[in-house]
Amino acid sequence: MKPITDPARLGWPPTLPLEVAMQELPINEIFESYNLDRSDYERLCHNEGFVAQVKHYHDELKKDGMSFKIKARLQAEALLKKSWDMIHASDAIVPANVKAQLLMFTIKAAGLSEDKANAGGGGQIGTALQININL
Repeated sequence: MKPITDPARLGWPPTLPLEVAMQELPINEIFESYNLDRSDYERLCHNEGFVAQVKHYHDELKKDGMSFKIKARLQAEALLKKSWDMIHASDAIVPANVKAQLLMFTIKAAGLSEDKANAGGGGQIGTALQININL
């Protein structure tokens, strides 16, 4: 089996905790729709991160219903996979400037950008990351 090198593909499908929290289908049907079996279900039920995410979605759904923010968050999670694929595609398919923009956005979204490091001011030392792409 080939190891997973894309961190966006780790864990569980991003929509799974939301569907579990919504409780619109029986749990076995939800898991079957993701090609997950009973052992996957039992493993995730003991995963603190998964359980916390289901609870978070459950609380948000009770408070706000299916908000735009939840939908946007799920879409952003799914787009991480597309971003990874585009960054690792050949330059003939995805131009280097597009890859550079995707890399910068990913770094910024992860909270690792230079802007965030310098935002504290007052003599704090932050780490900076610079990416140069030479064509």
